[in-house]
Amino acid sequence: MGLEGFLEDLGISEILQIVSLSKKSGTLTLEDTDQRGSITFLEGQVVRATSLEFPEGLGQLLRKAQVISEQQLVAALEQQKTLPRHQPLGVILSNSCQIPVERIEAVVRQQIEKIVYRFFAWQKGTFSFALSEPEAFGSASLNPFDFMLEKGISSQRLVVKGERLAALPDALSAVDDASLEKEIQQLERRLDNRSLALLRGMLAELENPYIGGGIIMLMLRYASEIMSRAIIFDVRGRQLVGVGQFGLNRMSTAADSIVRQLRLEAEPDSLFAQVLQDKSSVCSALHDSLSERTLVDLLGGVPKQVFLGPLVSDGKVVAMLYGDNFPENRPIESARAFEIFLSQAGQSMEQAMQAR
Repeated sequence: MGLEGFLEDLGISEILQIVSLSKKSGTLTLEDTDQRGSITFLEGQVVRATSLEFPEGLGQLLRKAQVISEQQLVAALEQQKTLPRHQPLGVILSNSCQIPVERIEAVVRQQIEKIVYRFFAWQKGTFSFALSEPEAFGSASLNPFDFMLEKGISSQRLVVKGERLAALPDALSAVDDASLEKEIQQLERRLDNRSLALLRGMLAELENPYIGGGIIMLMLRYASEIMSRAIIFDVRGRQLVGVGQFGLNRMSTAADSIVRQLRLEAEPDSLFAQVLQDKSSVCSALHDSLSERTLVDLLGGVPKQVFLGPLVSDGKVVAMLYGDNFPENRPIESARAFEIFLSQAGQSMEQAMQAR
């Protein structure tokens, strides 16, 4: 699974969830004009993070947390230099100073979380995810940081807490464990076992290097699993041009032809315009713009809730999916999982275009 692009198109939250759900191992590199950082994953769990903003090594972190003394740090560093094969500083300190591994891991975990949470504030920059197994815990290439968790941190936990801190940067102390666990459970309920299995399968299909134009069909196939009907629009400036559908054949045997002739203008007060501007999905009742009334007249009946999701490639919305559960009007329960899929689908389309 290759992932690369701009943070303006795919945020750190979506990237973390895609890597987590795919259970991949590798390193995510983030760069901006004067910033650089990385997150290392082991089977979808975060085991390491670095940032130019936080250059402290493990020894400095343990000193600041008053886990070790300056004398212990100097002695451990001297011992590390004499070893024929590199050993992580944490291992040396644990063995020679009888410091519980759990205390060292707690300091490392806190530093990793601090670095990752700061990434949530990045509004722009580039990212790339490279598949690879993390360096061995005894590898000298981990210097100068020389820390990595044996047991990783849940990406879902980082997403929930990171999004809250990005919205309220000064609210770190207000993020208590009880409310955090509640939000994580809510997220997991939104991504139940069925939708997770479906999402993993669809993400796996996107890894096919020959998918190309088949991404649109894959979007419709995925939508058919969670919605009663849907239309895919090609986005041409402010105009939406119908290119495909499912679930409308009961309305007319000529549904495909009708959809391909459909042209909608995304007026400023429409949900369509909101999706084009924000480049993010919405799940709500329709507005009362001309384009939305036109769509309702075509479909027949007013759904209580609709889903509009953009396919973003090269910083532009190139396609948009409309879906609903009319006439049953069931809630679109797997909308969040579908948003994650659309994020990766845009990246896959961009890579397919560049390969031509």
